[in-house]
Amino acid sequence: MSRRVAYLTSSRWRGGFVPDGELPGLDAPDFAILAPVAAKRGITLEIRRWDAPGLGDEGFDAAIVRSTWDYADRAGEFLDRLDALDCSGLRVFNPPSALRWNARKTYLEELGAKGAPTIPTIWSDTVDATIVGRAFDAFEAVELVVKPQLGAGSRDTIRLRRNGWSASDLALAPRGAVMIQPFLPGIETTGERSLFYFGGKPAHAIRKLPAEGKWYANVDGARFERSEATPADREAAEQVLSLAPEGLLYARVDLVDGPDGRPRLIELEAIEPYLFFAFAPEGAGFFADALVAALR
Repeated sequence: MSRRVAYLTSSRWRGGFVPDGELPGLDAPDFAILAPVAAKRGITLEIRRWDAPGLGDEGFDAAIVRSTWDYADRAGEFLDRLDALDCSGLRVFNPPSALRWNARKTYLEELGAKGAPTIPTIWSDTVDATIVGRAFDAFEAVELVVKPQLGAGSRDTIRLRRNGWSASDLALAPRGAVMIQPFLPGIETTGERSLFYFGGKPAHAIRKLPAEGKWYANVDGARFERSEATPADREAAEQVLSLAPEGLLYARVDLVDGPDGRPRLIELEAIEPYLFFAFAPEGAGFFADALVAALR
């Protein structure tokens, strides 16, 4: 039995408009690998913008949220749209309730309270010099990272050094609610590790190191390599997933070494993780198998 699944993508990306039926450039390799693998399992993936009119009336069997990388700019509209699709009877993966939970980084506070190996964090509705000074003292940190509570990638994230910052540096800080953490040097040494899970089962893992002159490992110029998850990383990732909402079709767990060498959770990405199928093509098969199982 053939199934039609909407592959939801951005309507805007890097300042430009994404026509319906097209993808942001970064997602093209993943889709090119996944689509034929899914087709062999009787699933036709059709690219649609997440805000495309009439999406719920096209007769799709399901929709999967993929490269919706503009969601943070329109988070309320995005989440309401997915809720509406779900209420119309269209199955959405990941479930909209899980995506709403994952959209604001305060989910990390909840996971930490349940025992997940999170990074110490100060949560604040705003950021100023007083709050930053208190954070340096509270963490006894040499460096801090200030991130938006609602955001994607490393956008609007700043790094401050204890004896090398001033109030003027906060002009580049995120507006609105923030999270402040000690900077973990493991980002630049052992790297960030991303572990992928499809249908709750482990798939591949990727190690990411910042590009030269950068200190964060996003998709723009960072160095990526296929890796094997260590037992410690696997244990940490599976602990995190055991505490997360149920029903996740896909998830990426991002880890970095803490001061004690143990993995710490940077982020659980359950909305629009880049899946790195170019580094692990067999991962597309695991994803497609999980989707087939979810549609039964």
